[in-house]
Amino acid sequence: MIFLYDGTFEGFLSAVFDAFSAKDEVEIEKKEGWQPQLFADPVEVETVQEKAERVVNKLLSICGRRGFSAMIQIFLSEEENAETYTFYLIKSVIKYGSKAFSRFQDEKITRAMEFRKRVSKECDKILGILRFTELANGVFYAPFEPDHNILPLITGHFYERLSGCRWMIHDLRRGIAVCHSDGKMENVEFADEMTSHLNMADLLGKSENEEDFAKMWRGYFKIIAIETRTNPKLQRQFMPKRYWKYMTEKKNG
Repeated sequence: MIFLYDGTFEGFLSAVFDAFSAKDEVEIEKKEGWQPQLFADPVEVETVQEKAERVVNKLLSICGRRGFSAMIQIFLSEEENAETYTFYLIKSVIKYGSKAFSRFQDEKITRAMEFRKRVSKECDKILGILRFTELANGVFYAPFEPDHNILPLITGHFYERLSGCRWMIHDLRRGIAVCHSDGKMENVEFADEMTSHLNMADLLGKSENEEDFAKMWRGYFKIIAIETRTNPKLQRQFMPKRYWKYMTEKKNG
């Protein structure tokens, strides 16, 4: 049985609520982009805040914030069938409690926890390598292209550490961003699809001092490096090359 939702987390939780009592095997997929299948008669789920809240409260009462956070990470992994694996884990948690997370004899649980591990590892990497550029309008801007939809997972880190600054973190791959100003964080709505994937530093320009700061950072990075201990293979292992594009110290200048 296939349940289609609107792509939001609240929509997914609404689908979980509606699908929970289904006797047939359940798949949950985004409505957008779903390809009709022979003999498939999907159920289109309406996003209902009350249903989503009831699912959240139930899960928090069973496995706490840590367990619920793991489910969010699996959902945000955007791996193939991530929603269906998350739903399976939710049903297992309601049946077995927190022990469900360690039921590795269950192939689906193992697969779901692999998704969580990948997301967690990418979050850790991005928190260490995300680089901000000061734009001409004074906003500190950080573009990146993560493998997983981790923007909602990392913004709290920067909210705590950069509370006195105006900043924007922009996921160029997905065309989404979060902006912080005066102690408030907001999801950014772009004017059009092209702008949502465009580097704001190219669109708005950098501040007058930004290039000087960038040169100083590159100089510092070069000075602290010990040439005789350079190990490119190990460096790529801890800092994969796909992330270098937006790292100041990896740019020529």
